[in-house]
Amino acid sequence: MRIAYFIMAHHKPSLLLRLINAIYTEENVYLIHIDSGAALEVHELAWNLSESNPNIRILPSRYLSWGGWSLVQAELDAMAYLISWDRGWEYYINLSGQDFPLARQNIIDQFLSGSEANYLMAREINLDPVQKKMTQAYYRVEDCGTVLNMGERKPFEEYFAPHIVPYYGSQWKLITRSFANYCVTSHLSFEMQDYFRYTFIPDEAFFQTLLLNSEFKDTHINANYRYFQMKQYEEVFQRPIIFDTTHLQALFQSDALFARKFDDEVDENILAMIEKSLHI
Repeated sequence: MRIAYFIMAHHKPSLLLRLINAIYTEENVYLIHIDSGAALEVHELAWNLSESNPNIRILPSRYLSWGGWSLVQAELDAMAYLISWDRGWEYYINLSGQDFPLARQNIIDQFLSGSEANYLMAREINLDPVQKKMTQAYYRVEDCGTVLNMGERKPFEEYFAPHIVPYYGSQWKLITRSFANYCVTSHLSFEMQDYFRYTFIPDEAFFQTLLLNSEFKDTHINANYRYFQMKQYEEVFQRPIIFDTTHLQALFQSDALFARKFDDEVDENILAMIEKSLHI
């Protein structure tokens, strides 16, 4: 089993280095994207990693906006790059620079070996009218790091055939090479890109909607094997909490392969303890 990891980071170079060290094998390939607005030291770290390891490369930087299409475009660019760069990988896994594994790479390899499933959290957005209105009822465009509301638009159902159903969920995924290729080459993907690029938080809807309305829908497993805890900030806005050592037992009692979110300036000990348990 060979895995293609795509890592998106914008700060905290020490965490990025620890993450790479924790998931690195010579067999896998790694593509790193550093936000254009990141500090020079983060770009330099990614450059040094790429120069020192033939299986690590850097995706050209772009500015990323939370809630904007740029997050999806970066992943589509990454999938296209990884497919053209290396013909041997079988699974694509996306990570942030503040994620960390909860299992050794041989365990992750064993879990994915022989599988043709696409692991992605998804549920029908029509069942959540508040979420649907917030994310799809208005034209949204990115401007200098912010997402602007440009006015009302027609509902999803008027853009697509009646059998096409919109979904949403977590943006974290473990998907097959074949579905990744479908994401960057299929006509349905191009149609959905035209729609979702003007929505809010499309990274939590585009891939779900594409997968579950495609020929790959029967390969869907409604799980992503990530452990995180969300904190409510507003009616529909949530953010993951920062883990500390009080969460360690819950992390390892879960069936997750990865967890987010960590910050060594908040609690360095939890990372050291995970590293020790994984013999890193």
